[in-house]
Amino acid sequence: MHQRDMERFAFLFLCGKHDRGILLGKEKMTFSDLDRLTYITDFLGLKLYNLEIWNTYSGQFAEQFQRLEQLYDETSSIVSWDPTEADEHLHDRWIRDFCGQVPDRKSRKQLKEIIKQQYQEKGLVDPTETDIV
Repeated sequence: MHQRDMERFAFLFLCGKHDRGILLGKEKMTFSDLDRLTYITDFLGLKLYNLEIWNTYSGQFAEQFQRLEQLYDETSSIVSWDPTEADEHLHDRWIRDFCGQVPDRKSRKQLKEIIKQQYQEKGLVDPTETDIV
């Protein structure tokens, strides 16, 4: 089994029903789903599966990416494009929600520990410090 396949298997095991349906092609991927799922896989260090998701789905959002690029070009001199506190809260919510949807309680607890460690290493506050387990 290749590393990418192991990453895919692990991520699909951890996914909630809705995300699994999207990634298995049973439900439609939205632009915000692509953003969320690539953020989560990157955060979890699943680089090869992250690239697989990107390569599989990003093409269907070429128009949205083109509009974002145009918006950036038009506003980059007057607007800061650095991540904002709102972006950080959104990313934290994505991680918290993903962790909360892990079907298996034991796996959810283990994932919560991995996430906690990653946040500590980055000097950030762990968003899973709620009653998810």
